[in-house]
Amino acid sequence: MFHNSLQLFLSVLSISILHAILPNHWLPVVAISRQLGWTARKTVGITMLAALAHSLSTVIIGILLALGGMTLSGILPYFRFIAAGILVILGLLFVWRHQHHMHFHLRELKVESHPKMGYILGTLLLAMFLSPCLEVGALFLVAGTEGMQTTLIVAAVYTITSALGMTLFAWLALQGLKRFDWHKLEHSSGLISGIILIATGVMFLIFK
Repeated sequence: MFHNSLQLFLSVLSISILHAILPNHWLPVVAISRQLGWTARKTVGITMLAALAHSLSTVIIGILLALGGMTLSGILPYFRFIAAGILVILGLLFVWRHQHHMHFHLRELKVESHPKMGYILGTLLLAMFLSPCLEVGALFLVAGTEGMQTTLIVAAVYTITSALGMTLFAWLALQGLKRFDWHKLEHSSGLISGIILIATGVMFLIFK
């Protein structure tokens, strides 16, 4: 169980960091802040809220998957192997999508007028809430077979890493790091996530 929990922790941490770096998670906030002349403090605060909204939907879905994993593992003695197989299949799907160039392209939002702050904030939070991280959600299914304690650790690691990471990179973008080739990293994210999922699934198949 120690090997499984450690592998889950490292996988969630890796994917959380990767997704925190990706600009499509925080660049829309930076783009809007520049158009509307927000202060760095305001931009960072709103980015943090957007990150928490994004994490909340992922954790909600993840805990539901974990509860399903706990139930099924109690009914099916070998369900943990099925869950590990799902991770491998999902990882292969991400790798396949990368090879066929089916990835998200970086887009900056443009605000043509100056709508009210409540409208902007609500739109950003809703958009982030409705775009949960599927890779981490899949890891919750496996976490459920390890118990609620492991599940809650996965949720905490993902939430903290995503919120702090997205906020940090939004702040760095305000300092001029936007010149970095984010699109290249974004293009490779699916491949990296896929490899992590495959490795996690294989580890769960090897270690009991």
